[in-house]
Amino acid sequence: MNKLLKLASVLLVSGAMIACTTTPVTNADGDTFQDIQTKLLGDMPLPGGATIVHDKSLILGSGDGWAGRVAIASAQNATETFTFFRDQFQKAGWTLVSSTKTKNSILVFIKKDRTATVEIEEGSLIGKTGVMLTVAPRSTVIPPVTK
Repeated sequence: MNKLLKLASVLLVSGAMIACTTTPVTNADGDTFQDIQTKLLGDMPLPGGATIVHDKSLILGSGDGWAGRVAIASAQNATETFTFFRDQFQKAGWTLVSSTKTKNSILVFIKKDRTATVEIEEGSLIGKTGVMLTVAPRSTVIPPVTK
């Protein structure tokens, strides 16, 4: 019984290590991480050294038309991550419409018919800054005027 318990522990630890892996440097087609990122996220740059946390992400579609959420572990601190998204999204043609810089920062961008919200959580992951990038079609509904 003791051997079975040890084997189960080894399998559990191995499974946890595999679950923590991120997008490979290259895939079977020879695509680099940058190629894969561009195919998935289109014109949305990620900070250098950032990894996508697959089990917390949901991407519907691909390229410049995707919607959903992408959990990101940024190797940069929260301030550097905030500055990266603020500056690089605007360089990619996104318009910053709102931002709040606190321990849990939020940036909201629009581009054409899409909205992107970047939530940055300071120290949420061990040695990493947690980022949740949520993208959705922009609402075209105009709320009624209240009297």
